Amino acid sequence: MRSGGLGHRFVSSFTVLEIDPIILASDTEVSIKDVAYMILEAAEFKGEVKFLTDKADGQFKKTASNGKLRGYLPEFKFTPLDGALRETVQWYTDNYQAARR
Repeated sequence: MRSGGLGHRFVSSFTVLEIDPIILASDTEVSIKDVAYMILEAAEFKGEVKFLTDKADGQFKKTASNGKLRGYLPEFKFTPLDGALRETVQWYTDNYQAARR
């Protein structure tokens, strides 16, 4: 989730004065493995990638509904994950010297 999109959702959800939780995320499910490959591609990483197949798989997915958010902001467009990751990697590359290591 990009910070700009997150900021918009926070402001919008706070102005509603809702007590129940609101899921501030897309309803698209993506595996951690797929996210890892998106980051590798965005970083133009050409090295070897090894997954620890001898370890537990962990939680593959956690289904959540953003129906309440859609009820308040039906026209809201989520940033595609691959584009957001490319933007994040580019920001990190551009700001590496200033970013916390």
